[in-house]
Amino acid sequence: MKRIRMALTLIAALTLVLTTTANARPTHTGAKPPENYEGQWYTTATGCTYSRAKAPGYPTSWHLVLNPHHLGKPPAHRRCASML
Repeated sequence: MKRIRMALTLIAALTLVLTTTANARPTHTGAKPPENYEGQWYTTATGCTYSRAKAPGYPTSWHLVLNPHHLGKPPAHRRCASML
């Protein structure tokens, strides 16, 4: 009986760890804006808001805005990629 209880506890703990790990992975479903997009801010269809960054000699990159309240957008969620 004690072994069964220990095995069930172990299975429950492993299930919790695997579920938490799977949910923690960012899965980006939004796409980059088109190359001719000229705005500073971009929001994907999944609600992730990004800010444009461009250094001389480097391509444009898009960085996640964690709290875009100043744009009237909701905070970033765990499935937003940190960069596009």
